[in-house]
Amino acid sequence: MAKRIPILISICISILLIIISCKKEYVTGSVPPAPFNPFDTIHYPYNLVNALPIDSNSFVGIHSYIFATKCANPGCHDGHFDPDFRTVQSAYSTLVYQHVTKNNQAGSFVYRVKPCDVSNSWLHERITTVDPVLGRMPLYDSMLSTRQITRISNWIQAGAPDIFGQVATATNTIPQTFGIVAYAQSGSNWIRVDTIRGGNMFYPMLVANNTNLKIWFGVYDDVQTPYQLTNLFVRFSNNPVDFSTSTAYPLNVQTTPTYLSNIFGSNKPYFLSYTLNTASLPNNQPVYMQISAQDANHSAPTLIPAPGNQPYIISYFSLIVAP
Repeated sequence: MAKRIPILISICISILLIIISCKKEYVTGSVPPAPFNPFDTIHYPYNLVNALPIDSNSFVGIHSYIFATKCANPGCHDGHFDPDFRTVQSAYSTLVYQHVTKNNQAGSFVYRVKPCDVSNSWLHERITTVDPVLGRMPLYDSMLSTRQITRISNWIQAGAPDIFGQVATATNTIPQTFGIVAYAQSGSNWIRVDTIRGGNMFYPMLVANNTNLKIWFGVYDDVQTPYQLTNLFVRFSNNPVDFSTSTAYPLNVQTTPTYLSNIFGSNKPYFLSYTLNTASLPNNQPVYMQISAQDANHSAPTLIPAPGNQPYIISYFSLIVAP
């Protein structure tokens, strides 16, 4: 055993020397030079960049001299809500042909910027209004000068061109929905029942048998108001995706909107309704509803909900009559 110890010590020392030599080679080894990059020899003079002028009446100029300095401040249009004035791209994409989220009392504005139409552009209204409740933009800075307002007006009137000088064209969407509201008659009163859904807002609403039921359908369009739409019908079916054999009942259309209870956090206007007695519907099984609406820019009616919609949307447009 004693004879083996020197041998073991010798082996350990040899291994240690190998490790040290490898580590030393790794540390002191040379790194091959990077290949030549011809672009490293190009230097653009700084004054060449500064020499490029920005047209004050262009959108780049409006963003650089007005939006970026007056509007994109913390707590304002800094990306927390639209329009987003942080960059020239985000500013343009959230202004031109973009629907307003806030409006005047008459609800007369549709777009934040409508090319070639200053008077119907919400942006121009917000920077020139004298309404103390609405407030003139920018709210937390000095008002824009007459020259700045004129530049924005000139840009809008010229077609609101983008940074490449191209005039935007409006997209046209199909009619959309923001929900339904239903009221059941109880004596001389009408009680809201669309919220009775078994604890989940997307379950079928529960209604009593042999009860007059008035259902309001929330529909909006980017071009026409709901009372201007055509092919306004509602159908009922026991099949969630097949209404082919169902009768189409004309919707009651109002030219003046009715404002009902808050839906999804905002008071929405309702133009379209249908009234029926629930005795005409089967009991204890889901009855699905589908409405149709067509605007002037589409050749076929839009079905709401459509067969390809998510199941929870189809379930939302349904009811169960309790015996």
